[in-house]
Amino acid sequence: MTEPVVGWRLWHLRSGILHSWAIEHCWEPGENRARCLDPGGRPCDVPPGRHCHCGFWALWSPAQCVDRARGMGEAASHVMGLIAGWGTVALHGREGFRAERASIACLFVDRPSGGAAPLGLTRRVATWLGWSGRQEPPPPDGEETEREPRRLRLLRETAGRYGVPLVSMQGAAELGLLSEWGVPREQVLEAQRLTARAG
Repeated sequence: MTEPVVGWRLWHLRSGILHSWAIEHCWEPGENRARCLDPGGRPCDVPPGRHCHCGFWALWSPAQCVDRARGMGEAASHVMGLIAGWGTVALHGREGFRAERASIACLFVDRPSGGAAPLGLTRRVATWLGWSGRQEPPPPDGEETEREPRRLRLLRETAGRYGVPLVSMQGAAELGLLSEWGVPREQVLEAQRLTARAG
């Protein structure tokens, strides 16, 4: 494919590094190039190969990401985001795609397992990120560093390491960022429904 495709993705976050779910692979900032890790046979010449599972996976649906995260352990380590995939791309119907090359477009502050909104945001940042403050009001400006939860600090550091924005799904939808990144309208609406339900 000549144009990148955009999809929803889950990672495990360990020590500020994004790890794939199914295999032991650490994502790098910028472009990531897939290689076939088939342990039982001859690796594919160019991932994603036919009759193989290699390549960088992404889903078409944010709700599918949330559903998958709920079925996995270590909820505190789950991170959701968007990736752009290009090069050789294998489309998997309504599920998603596998790509030869991929880069992270953004990370979401939302907990994909449906947990509460993160605490410790200034009012200005909370508004921009799209949190309503229904869980607990954010601290006054200036107290952010003292009360900011570990997860949010780690997400901010991780987004900085990968050079990508850290946003809420609601904020990204309302500001038009999802549309700018090429997310289709029905997925934007689905993301808004998910965040409304979580709030």
